[in-house]
Amino acid sequence: MKGMLLLAALLAIALAGAGCTGTGQGTPTPTPGTPGVADASVNETLRVFAAGAQQVLDRVDANVSAAAATLATTGLTGPNAEGVLLNLSRSGNQSGNYSIDAVTFDTNGKILAVMPEDYQFAVGANVHGSSNVQGALNGTPGLSQRINLVEGFRGVALSYPVRNASGVAGGVSLTLRPERMLAVPALAALGNTSHVLSAVQTDGTIILDANTALIGQSVLNATQYGGATDLAKIAQEIVSTPSGFERYQGNGTSRAIAWQTVGLHGTAWRLVVNQER
Repeated sequence: MKGMLLLAALLAIALAGAGCTGTGQGTPTPTPGTPGVADASVNETLRVFAAGAQQVLDRVDANVSAAAATLATTGLTGPNAEGVLLNLSRSGNQSGNYSIDAVTFDTNGKILAVMPEDYQFAVGANVHGSSNVQGALNGTPGLSQRINLVEGFRGVALSYPVRNASGVAGGVSLTLRPERMLAVPALAALGNTSHVLSAVQTDGTIILDANTALIGQSVLNATQYGGATDLAKIAQEIVSTPSGFERYQGNGTSRAIAWQTVGLHGTAWRLVVNQER
């Protein structure tokens, strides 16, 4: 029954708003945890989750990279550029509805064009302060942390530089809802198990959880663990260590927890599988 509830919760995340390891640049290489034979299920669930999540990230990365190459020819504004942005904004529609809108910006970080048209109000906004935009203007792709976006919601953005004959002319950015993007590979990994799947940034911010009320909160908030003081210590280990496997006691129940890292361009996400034993 628990597995079905988790499945339903993750499916709700994936559909809300109708939201092998990868090779993206700067991608940390996940390493398996070290569970015993009895814990093989949690490790296999984590392997499938990490492989699927990295594949999604790599696919998004390839889409934004291709859009940047096309925009180098079309320019950053005008009907042709808007067509590129519209196609990019729709790129996540078939697998979780996780891509929201796409923009171009100039060398000062000012948004020049945005699609779909519902987000035209963002034109003229300055996004130079975002790390991903700064990276793109310095010639390097970048994936932001979960931030307040000018579109009016919290999410992440992946940006690429757009070059012309003179160098970097500006950039292109795709905004994403990570909870939707990760929900589909999480569902594929969950199967019929009763595991609890989540994802956190290295600053501790939760970006995926079956309990949607926890998204945006910090895994480092020890008060949420009650008497499971071991779990509070493990949370510190999760954000500081790329992969691992631990056991802890929660309400008199022995549990196992394992995690691995996926990411793009130096931004890392910890994927976590928590198993009640």
